[in-house]
This record gives sequence, C-alpha cells and structure tokens, in this order.
Amino acid sequence: MTSFVRSYLWRAVESNARLVQFLLRDLPEGSPRWDAKPDPERFSLREVVAHLLDYDSVTRDRFERIIRENQPEFENWDVDEAAAHYDARDPKRQIENLLVSRQELSVWLEGLADDEWKRVGSRPRVGEFSVEDGTAMMLGHDAYHLDQIVAWLEATK
Repeated sequence: MTSFVRSYLWRAVESNARLVQFLLRDLPEGSPRWDAKPDPERFSLREVVAHLLDYDSVTRDRFERIIRENQPEFENWDVDEAAAHYDARDPKRQIENLLVSRQELSVWLEGLADDEWKRVGSRPRVGEFSVEDGTAMMLGHDAYHLDQIVAWLEATK
C-alpha cells in the first residue's frame, strides 16, 4: 500500500470517531435509548461507545508493541470481560474520550515510516497482521458498529 493510500486510513481513524459523535449528538444523556437492545445479542448504544474506546486502547497498545518488538504475539482480547462494566460508563464522556484517542492515534499513524506500517505481530484467529492490516481491521470494525448505531437509532425512535 502506498503512503497516499495510507493517508486515507489514518484520516478515517479520526473521522470515524466524529461520525459516532454526529450520529449520537441529539441523544440526551439520560435517555433510555442508550440502553435499549433491539437485538439482545448485541451491544446497546452505551455499550457500543464504550467498546469502541476499549478497542482503541487495545489496538493502540498492539500497534506500539509491533513497532517496539520483533513480531510480538498477542492473546485474544476478552470482549465479554471488558463489556461487564460498559453499562456503568457515561456515553457522552466516552465519546469525548474516543475523539481524543482517535485524534492521537491518527497523528501517531501519520508519523510512521513506510517500513513501520509493514511491521507485524500475530494473534490467534487472525494470524500475522501488520500495522497497516490492523488499521484496516479497525476501520472495518468501526463500519460494523456505525451501521449498528444507525440501526439502533432507527429501531428506538
């Protein structure tokens, strides 16, 4: 992938957080819609926002280790364990934190050299992945949850 193409990746990392903020901007803090679950097998809006922020932290830690270490191996992240506390988090605060986290990650990614984008780590079920691959996975993960946010907002009108 060229640096021109990569520039779209790091910019999208930041802009996706702004999309989350935009989609949820009119939802009042105490609204029961934050905790509605049109599909009980999926996260509520409150949980989606908390999950995205946690995913950011896990991904950033992995990226930094990939840059510092030679082919680090990562355990799978226990999403269920992390989600056990999502219902107590303030979604508006989580969105603010997500905006900051994504802006910082975007700047960090922009500063990587071409060879750093290609450095790899590995984890079960995924196998070997580069920072470049991980960034693409992050954007796909964002798209999944952005679609979920839109569906939830429509289902809980």
